[in-house]
Amino acid sequence: MKRSERALQIWQILISAAHNRQVLTYQIVGEITGMGAGTQSQTLDMIMRYCKRNQLPPLTSLVVQKDSGKPGEGLTTVVDRDRDRERVFAVNWFGRRPVTVTDFEIKD
Repeated sequence: MKRSERALQIWQILISAAHNRQVLTYQIVGEITGMGAGTQSQTLDMIMRYCKRNQLPPLTSLVVQKDSGKPGEGLTTVVDRDRDRERVFAVNWFGRRPVTVTDFEIKD
């Protein structure tokens, strides 16, 4: 499966989590997708860049490390974790135009 296809897969998981006001660990995302926690960073980066490019709150802020409860260091758009999560929760993600695999293939 291409990385952009994985990004779409994880996007769907994250918008469902946002709808339910849930935070997920990398481990949980890995169990759902079959991806190891260490292999998710590039895929989550694609989602983070899509959100930034489209002036959306950082959906990737919903994925946290099991021990610390914080997003990974590479999530540069996360400024205020709690505020960003509330912004993510406030979006009607299912009311937006559905994203496609090609949305994640755009290079910034």
